[in-house]
Amino acid sequence: MAPMELTKEVWTFVIALAAVVNGLGIVRLLGGFSDYLKNRESLDVAHYWVYALTSIFQFLVHLLLWWSIIGLKAAANIDFLTYLYLLIGPTLLFLGTSLLIPDAGKESINLREHYFGIQKAFYLIGILFWLWAVFLWPAFGYSFAPTVPLICLFLLISLVLRFTRDQRVHAVLVIGNLVVYAMFVALYAMQLGAVARQMTG
Repeated sequence: MAPMELTKEVWTFVIALAAVVNGLGIVRLLGGFSDYLKNRESLDVAHYWVYALTSIFQFLVHLLLWWSIIGLKAAANIDFLTYLYLLIGPTLLFLGTSLLIPDAGKESINLREHYFGIQKAFYLIGILFWLWAVFLWPAFGYSFAPTVPLICLFLLISLVLRFTRDQRVHAVLVIGNLVVYAMFVALYAMQLGAVARQMTG
């Protein structure tokens, strides 16, 4: 059976679950920040700027994923296996975000300890997410996207951060993530569907 053609109506249906899962991650981040603002006077929080930048980066990746998935409509066809593959990315990102947010109800939170407590699992999920992103267009039957070199930089950063507990390395590379993100947006994401047009044009 031939893959279903991605009309506007079909793609709206297909993308709905991926958008919901990705949106849950955004809600998780904003909800955690909202809880902090409401309870900040009663909470004993030891802040850690590396954790703060990591949270900002995670939020930005959620936004970029949503922006990028919309452009996949240009792939023109989809089957169940590619649909399952499409859902892997938002699911991984949501799992990473869930790890990043401290447990609600704690009166005392040391964000440095929390960050390094989740470090291995969080960056392992990051590695899997960036690997998923590398093979996203090939899963739809196309060649590798022009964004792959920058995605590989994200992947390399996640690999290093997964295996080192050196705080100086983490401090440098979380800033590096934001720099690569800015490059990614400037080169490939300023216009909706820019990568898709390069892939299918």
